[in-house]
Amino acid sequence: MKQVRVAIAHLLFLITVQAQEVNSYSVFLTAKENVQQLQNPQEFLSERSLLRREKQNIAVKPSDLPISFDRLGAIENIVTYTGPHSKWLNAIYVEATAEEVVSLSELLFVDEITPVNGHTFSTTSTNPILDYGVAADQANQISLIEGLHDRAFVGEDKLIAILDAGFVGANTVDYGDYGQIIATRNFVDGGTNVYQGSSHGFSVLSTMAASKEGAFIGTAPFSDYVLIKTEKELSETPQEMYNWIAGAEYADSIGADIINSSLGYSEFDNPDDNYTVDDLDGRTSIISLGAVAAARTGILVVTSAGNAGGGSWDKLTMPADADSILTVGSVNQFGIVSGFSSRGYTVDGRVKPNVCARGEGAYVYRPDGTITQANGTSFSSPIIAGAAACLWESSPSATAQDIIKALEVSSSHYYTKNERIGYGIPNMKFARFYLSSNPGSEIAVYPNPFPDYLIFFLPDDDTTDIALELRDMYGRLVASEVVTGRQYQFRWVPAEYIAAGTYFLKITRGSNTQVTQVFKI
Repeated sequence: MKQVRVAIAHLLFLITVQAQEVNSYSVFLTAKENVQQLQNPQEFLSERSLLRREKQNIAVKPSDLPISFDRLGAIENIVTYTGPHSKWLNAIYVEATAEEVVSLSELLFVDEITPVNGHTFSTTSTNPILDYGVAADQANQISLIEGLHDRAFVGEDKLIAILDAGFVGANTVDYGDYGQIIATRNFVDGGTNVYQGSSHGFSVLSTMAASKEGAFIGTAPFSDYVLIKTEKELSETPQEMYNWIAGAEYADSIGADIINSSLGYSEFDNPDDNYTVDDLDGRTSIISLGAVAAARTGILVVTSAGNAGGGSWDKLTMPADADSILTVGSVNQFGIVSGFSSRGYTVDGRVKPNVCARGEGAYVYRPDGTITQANGTSFSSPIIAGAAACLWESSPSATAQDIIKALEVSSSHYYTKNERIGYGIPNMKFARFYLSSNPGSEIAVYPNPFPDYLIFFLPDDDTTDIALELRDMYGRLVASEVVTGRQYQFRWVPAEYIAAGTYFLKITRGSNTQVTQVFKI
């Protein structure tokens, strides 16, 4: 077994280990050195214990001897944490970094070091929610439950402003147990009554704020909300764009973190007021200028791409063309772009929509208290807005623009972006990895344990070549590859077949090298 340790040590000492993750290990020791104590068993076993053995003709063995204090002390001086030890197994529980494992392996009395699988693979949930009801699928499509909710990032302390039409039902339907509506404003009729006219805004709200366990859990059930009516239901006039800007300014004034806008403009009651597709540059429509101004205050502005796909307009509706905001298109349950979802890009070539989520067959509340499916980017947008609130909660020092970038680079089509799906469907677990990384910090590897592939999450946009080596516990090379020209994330299938077990993954990028312990299942 000493050969095993030397091989690992040789591998690990070749590299400079950066930020190290602490994992749990069993440290098995060589034969006990104090066997002479077996001549005096009464020094470490009670008379009653010895009598039990004698009655069953069981001899006192080396496994009955305690582990020496010298060995325990030497290990304790190396590792992050020393826990219980077993004289029977001749093993000690430790929590250690990869670098500390190397140091342990150099101790002459250490025979083998293995992960404590039951602890290492623990996925204990701190999620206060257990049953998502009908909304589980639309949350799982963006890895929200596993990536954020299961870590208790549920949108708490985030304030989301919804700019929409009426919110009929939001004050009468029992849809939530956690978040609160802290303010309302009506920029169409004046005053604070938003619970009249349309129920569209309530359905939008429910995708985020619903919190009825076993029935429907939204994407940000612990966030607070501001309901702002800016849309006049029975007409379409340029004034509504100014209503929107006034609503965004109000959201800013009360400290909203996020604006969700499931509204879009291109054609009006008076054809003379219409925009053209050539105006989709983010700088022509007044509402797009307002959206950019809101983003400049640090608000994360999330807007629907529009439902003009396949029609005469076909493209984005304003303000979805604005830069510095997050534009969301629609996909169905299979991740296929909805036919009605408005297409990008902008006329100046920017990627829009930025991302997509469930907008076809999305579950929402209706004003009569029923839960039903609905279609439209009106619902994919708030699903992402709520998820963004949870993501931001997980990384409170991030900026709104950091959140947008994290969602983009974590998405399914980041390297195959197109005018229909944009960067694709975000993965909230990857997005959290991105935000927890800093330029020059350790590359995140997911999933771990892994099936037949690994996904690497890079902390920056550097395209430096990345050399990968996967070695087993004997130091033998299992797979290797040099990956070129990648930014932010890439997928690697190490080999056609890899046996289940523990491996060391060496990642070399420029002058930085790290070792990550991975587990094949």
